[in-house]
Amino acid sequence: MRILKIVHTADLHLGSCFTSTPEIAAQRKAEQLDTLRSIVEMCRENSSDALLIAGDLFDSMRVEPQLVAEVQDILGSCDAKVFISPGNHDPAAPDSCYMDEGWPENVHIFKGGLERVDLEGKKTSIWGLGFRHSIEVDSLLTDFKPDDNYINILLMHAELVPDEASESRYNPVTKEKLLSLGMDYCALGHIHKAQAEKVGEFMYCNCGCPEGRGFDELGDKGVYSGHVGKGFVHMEFVSTCNRKYVSERVDVSGCSVVSEFCDKIIGAISKSQGDDYRNNIYSLTLIGALPKGIMPDITAISKKLMETVHYVRLTDMTTTELDINALMKDNSLRGAFVRNIVSKIERDERGRDKYLRALLYGLRAFDGEVKIHEDN
Repeated sequence: MRILKIVHTADLHLGSCFTSTPEIAAQRKAEQLDTLRSIVEMCRENSSDALLIAGDLFDSMRVEPQLVAEVQDILGSCDAKVFISPGNHDPAAPDSCYMDEGWPENVHIFKGGLERVDLEGKKTSIWGLGFRHSIEVDSLLTDFKPDDNYINILLMHAELVPDEASESRYNPVTKEKLLSLGMDYCALGHIHKAQAEKVGEFMYCNCGCPEGRGFDELGDKGVYSGHVGKGFVHMEFVSTCNRKYVSERVDVSGCSVVSEFCDKIIGAISKSQGDDYRNNIYSLTLIGALPKGIMPDITAISKKLMETVHYVRLTDMTTTELDINALMKDNSLRGAFVRNIVSKIERDERGRDKYLRALLYGLRAFDGEVKIHEDN
């Protein structure tokens, strides 16, 4: 049986800004390139015949020349033939870096309509197409008939839609359409969560992004790697991410000092994330009831935690008993704020919890502890 070994990736979004974690943005950009290097190394270790990149290799059309050069160098070192299908973030527009002449000979870029490329000596056809604009409301697929004597693989950036009447800005395609094409495997990109479906002898995969970029891309990320033949497809998800983005709620009830908060937090995330918990990037919400008058020093806790974990962002949703009568007697602006909140509670008892939460945040703001994250 003729078998083709492939690695399928997409949505690396190289050059992303990492606005949710600006303090480590430069490092994350470097780690993205490390992920691409590890994917190329996977191809070498597996003796893969083809590396399929299903769109959004870059985060935008405007790519720094240095980044393009790095990517060309990395892909040029790949032992496998590399195929790229430009996506909505990096379409093959006239001024795209995909139109540059510096791409290695082992890299083929689908720069427009449906195109067939045969792998020499493998009796395999890679069918591909590329976005030419950031929005493609009409399907870029055209009718074609694959060669039944060849292994046929389709590579494209696309959005799976329920039916032909569904609207999409990103090359819409239905599962039924994919099934009707006579392909052996379809390598898709665009959706950042890995998903795969096998129907009879046909399989299609959306490999998701191989490296998370924010707290909307949580958990393990990776690629699909495996084998494709006539009437045979076996693909497995392989983790590739340097770090996982993790969002959790941690109960810190009873804590009073920074060391107690940190011990509770480390205990919780090490239990939930396992031995490699230190490498992750965390967004943690602190919950629970604290002793009277205690309000967590978020800055101090974060600083201490980052001696152990790579990065952490804290949100305080704890509660504490306040001596409101004493606070109201304060003759400063702080006291005036407390009296204003108390008057609101007296007028709207049903909103008591909401106003008490506002009171807590306000008091912390007076102490300079509140940080606003615009991307939350």
